[in-house]
Amino acid sequence: MVFLRKKLIKGKPYWYIVEAARVNGKVKTVFQIYLGSAEKILEMKKQCESMPYDKLKSFEYGKLAALLHVNEELGFIDIVNRHTDKKLIDGLSVGEYLLLDIIGKCHGILSENGIEDWFKKSPISFMWKFPHKLNCQNFLNQMSYIDSDTMKKIEDDLCRILVEKGLTPSIMFVDESNWFTHATNYDEKSELLHKGYNKKHRKDKNQICVSLAVNENNIPFIHETYPGNVPDSEEFSGIVDKIINRLTELNICSEDLVLVFDKGNNSKDNIEKVISKMSFVGAAKANQAEELLDVPLSRYNYLYKNTKGNEIFGYRTKHQFYGTEFITVITYNEGTYKLQKSTYETNKSKIIDQLQDLQRRLESSKGKERNRSSVENEVAEIILKKFRTVIKYEIIEAPEGKKKPQLKFWVDEENEKRCEKTFGKNILFTDKQEWHTKKIGSSSFPVDKMIFNSKPNWFL
Repeated sequence: MVFLRKKLIKGKPYWYIVEAARVNGKVKTVFQIYLGSAEKILEMKKQCESMPYDKLKSFEYGKLAALLHVNEELGFIDIVNRHTDKKLIDGLSVGEYLLLDIIGKCHGILSENGIEDWFKKSPISFMWKFPHKLNCQNFLNQMSYIDSDTMKKIEDDLCRILVEKGLTPSIMFVDESNWFTHATNYDEKSELLHKGYNKKHRKDKNQICVSLAVNENNIPFIHETYPGNVPDSEEFSGIVDKIINRLTELNICSEDLVLVFDKGNNSKDNIEKVISKMSFVGAAKANQAEELLDVPLSRYNYLYKNTKGNEIFGYRTKHQFYGTEFITVITYNEGTYKLQKSTYETNKSKIIDQLQDLQRRLESSKGKERNRSSVENEVAEIILKKFRTVIKYEIIEAPEGKKKPQLKFWVDEENEKRCEKTFGKNILFTDKQEWHTKKIGSSSFPVDKMIFNSKPNWFL
């Protein structure tokens, strides 16, 4: 604790700044600084007020400097400007607008409406001077120069430079995700805006889907934007074709590449297509190798420790998927097990509470009449998709004299045990027989944790 202490010396008061702390149970003085008499303190205050001073302000510049350095290394602005047909006028070019937007979004969530305020507070405002405002309409005008063909040309040039700098991909990670939007599509003019399975459970909103492939350094190699109502497994075939085409353009042999993808892309056709062009590591759904989940953890071997400090264990075997036998590794992460178990119990408790509330409302004579269909819809809204094999229900027609159907529900214990066996585990299969178990296990990638959790970790 810091406080002022007055001491009387020869009858005159003098002031000290003192800090006291408890040491071994006793209060002791940690330090003591002499300030002087009250008159001396007042004199020092007046001197400070009369002295000229500069107001200093600090700026974060590390991330900005790194991004500007990458821009210079790749020649990003020049590449964008080379492929956009814009007249030379005073102000920012399309490439500069795009880079500014990227830098702003790398510092946090930022809309085009808010970029001018961010720019004024950023050290980049000392380096870039221009006569016009950074309003939303200006940004939209610049983005109109970048269509899908232009984006492909920009991507082609950037990938070519990356390969020249030695960043030839040997492993490629592919994943898809979607963003819901409040934009409507009443006239059906937009090819992209459609309703579909949304990862944020916003099935009431139109969405846009994106597929992204990155190399082992998390550097994007190719992307594809596609309609919100197209399933990921259908789009996967198209992104594989684009990867192969780009590799061919860059004189890279696709047979030397390993493609890593998630279980949402699984299908017999997709697996056969990938195998015909390159090697792969894929993730399997639990019901594709259910018997492997029964292998006791005592047969798992330690593989590695992940970035969160969790130990990863693995069990290696062979298993048949889509009519072909592959090397299969089941990984186990106790940290993930605990998280999934906790999340499961929390969601299960919420669902049961909501079903019990619905049950009470249906048993009550109060309220308006309900039909079977309305109850069915409400139950479907309550029971999350992942719980529909675990929490079963039955809707009983309204008894005589009642105006509402009755609800009966229960937990299927066998299916619950089957579900719990998957917690903390990931099933991987590959044609890379020569790969060590650790390499296969560690190639399981958190793509939608890395970019699609809105999406800060990749250099988009």
